[in-house]
Amino acid sequence: MDYVIGTSSTGLRADLSLILNIVESGREHRVRIPRDVSPERRAGTRFPLGLEVRYTVLDRRATQKTGFGCTIDLSSSGLSFTTNQPLLPGQKLDVSIEWPVLLDGAIKLQLVISGVVVRADTTLIALRIKRHEFRTRRVGLKAGPLEESVG
Repeated sequence: MDYVIGTSSTGLRADLSLILNIVESGREHRVRIPRDVSPERRAGTRFPLGLEVRYTVLDRRATQKTGFGCTIDLSSSGLSFTTNQPLLPGQKLDVSIEWPVLLDGAIKLQLVISGVVVRADTTLIALRIKRHEFRTRRVGLKAGPLEESVG
C-alpha cells in the first residue's frame, strides 16, 4: 500500500498519523510501508546451531593456520562462530561443519564454506559466505578447499 507524504504551508501533512519518511521541503514522495517492521538488517534468516567447526586460514604468503570452534548461527549469506584463536577481519577462510543430518538416512554430510571474516571480537567471528557446498564423506576424511567448477 502506497501513501503520499508531502508539505503544505502549515508544515507536514500526512495521510497517516505516523511519519514514515523524512520529506524534503516542497516535494512529495511515495513511500512503501513494510509489511513486517523489524530492527534486523540481515537479508537472510539466521538459524541457531551449535555444531563443531574446523577452519583453515588461506594465506599465500604464510603457512596455513588451522583451528576449530563452534557455530552460533548460520544463514544463506553468513556464519557466526567461536574460535580457539583470534582471527582478523579480511582473512579468507575455508570452513567445514559436520552436518547433523544424514543423506538418505545413511550418508554423512559435511558443509564446506569459503568466506571472508567481516567482524572479529577476540574469538567471536562473523564470516560472509562467498561459496558453500555439501559434500558426502566417510569417517576420517578432512575437507579440502573449494574448487571452481569447470564447464
